Amino acid sequence: MKPSLLSKTKRELHRHLTFMVIPHNTVRPLRITFTLSFILFMIGCWTGLTLWAGYLTSRHIDYWRIQTEHNMMKLKVSFFAQQVKKSREMLDQVKENDESIRSLLQFKSKKEIIETEGRGGPASGDADDLDRLLTGKIQELSYQDIHWQTSTLIDETKKRIESQSEITDYVEQQRSLYRAVPNCRPCVGNVTSPFGHRIHPIYKSYENHTGLDIANVKNTPVYATAYGTVKLSDWVPGYGRLVIIDHGYDYQTYYAHLHKIMVRPGETIRRGQLIALMGNTGTSTGTHLHYEIKYRNRPTDPTAFFKKDFFSASSEYHTLLSTKR
Repeated sequence: MKPSLLSKTKRELHRHLTFMVIPHNTVRPLRITFTLSFILFMIGCWTGLTLWAGYLTSRHIDYWRIQTEHNMMKLKVSFFAQQVKKSREMLDQVKENDESIRSLLQFKSKKEIIETEGRGGPASGDADDLDRLLTGKIQELSYQDIHWQTSTLIDETKKRIESQSEITDYVEQQRSLYRAVPNCRPCVGNVTSPFGHRIHPIYKSYENHTGLDIANVKNTPVYATAYGTVKLSDWVPGYGRLVIIDHGYDYQTYYAHLHKIMVRPGETIRRGQLIALMGNTGTSTGTHLHYEIKYRNRPTDPTAFFKKDFFSASSEYHTLLSTKR
């Protein structure tokens, strides 16, 4: 009868294995005998201990790795918090500069007036930030804190950008308005007929004089009093040779009784540019310039736009004018 597999296995496991250690001296050889089952048991224990040690080691490695990442994250959050703080301080400085510029320009939009009525106070998030700063825990920011900080910073930045754009537009508008408003004398000479009611020198009728007559010798230079575009340069009944400049913003200037016109229709003119020479054309009793300012198509007293030294200025005024403007 053949033995079963189980009995064969038991017999093999109980088989003895002998290990001998033979030293190279007079010491007797060492002989150790183990059963096969004991050797397999020891191999299993060694394998289990190795796997368990590897598991524990990996757990410790993961722990220290997570701990290191956590510390790095705290440093990053702390750095982020400090940078946000500096950014908000810089935005506050930009806001103060913005208000200073507006005060200097005497310019406030409706929105800016509402914002500067002296209201406000720290929000709950600001109070939490102060507590963290006082306790030295500025790095302990949650996701909601970071989102609130960055959102506030973005909103304030947008406000400053909008404000700067508004100021820039205002300055550009004021610059354009300054260039469009006639603010200097058109020529050198004596005022022979002011703006307003008078007796016409030729027809002897009572009329409203819509401009200012400035007399001087023939070919006295005539200059543009503001930036603009030539609307007309031609001979017109009553006015003689006439130049009309459109300055925008509803301003126009008229230069009449000219001897020679030196500009063309559509030409862009700068303030102080030579545009004509004084003459005696049209309805005129002598060489002079009829200078007229119209605002919204209505004649306006030119003397209201002149500087205080208009009547005492010398011919050197226009030399400086033509070089500076």
